[in-house]
Amino acid sequence: MTLSENGDNTHASLRELALAESREFAHRFVTGDLDWCLSRLAPDFFLVGPMQGQTTCDRAEVEKILREGAAQNAGAALAEEEYTVVSEGASTCTVLGVALKLIPPNNEEILAARVRSTYVWRRTGQGVLLDHIHCSEPKDPDLNGQSFPVFAGTETYRYMRSLIKLGNSRTSVSIYDVNGTVHWVHPSQIVYLEANRKRTIVHCMTRDIMVPAVIKDTVEMVGPKIVRVHRSYAVNRDHVVELKAGRLLLDDGTSISIPAKRIADVRAELSSKA
Repeated sequence: MTLSENGDNTHASLRELALAESREFAHRFVTGDLDWCLSRLAPDFFLVGPMQGQTTCDRAEVEKILREGAAQNAGAALAEEEYTVVSEGASTCTVLGVALKLIPPNNEEILAARVRSTYVWRRTGQGVLLDHIHCSEPKDPDLNGQSFPVFAGTETYRYMRSLIKLGNSRTSVSIYDVNGTVHWVHPSQIVYLEANRKRTIVHCMTRDIMVPAVIKDTVEMVGPKIVRVHRSYAVNRDHVVELKAGRLLLDDGTSISIPAKRIADVRAELSSKA
């Protein structure tokens, strides 16, 4: 249930509503729930889509573009989500959403694409409604020193690896970083946690998230797969390759030194943790 569907959201801030509804809209869109999405559009809604010519406020054209997009995304899932409030007024709130769109194997094809969406929400007597959406799928000629085809291939490879880890589960946890951005992360994407004074770095398969909480609290927040192996480290047991000669090796190449007196306990915890 979303905040706006609750029936009593008078105590929820516009920021909370906008963040929650932005993620809900993104998920409803990729799962094909177009009736829900259309119900969130203001009468004067304006759309800028990712393709050439997709700029309109005509209701029939908006619905056509959304339905075509939903059909192209059939069966897709979202991962590595981030939602950030970029501006906020008395009655409007703008949220920037970034996510990795995962298209499942279909007709022997598989694809992972990073997408961006800007949502402009307005509080009304009927709850929060969308005034504007601007969507884009960046295809920069040079990303991290790689050409787009190489970068896209890398993203797809990581997706295939993620599929193996994810299995059939779609349950993610929300993690707020030090800047207030909310990240939706599947626990299987978390490789290990590293203490950083009173903060914790959550090392994921394709990114790092700095969390404003000590490692003990972060471990409890992200789920039972995470095992505390050191004062400064906790690891996801599914990413452990071996524990040998006082060192714990993870599948991303990270090596963590384990004190001799802790090796037996760590080995037992890794073997028994569900």
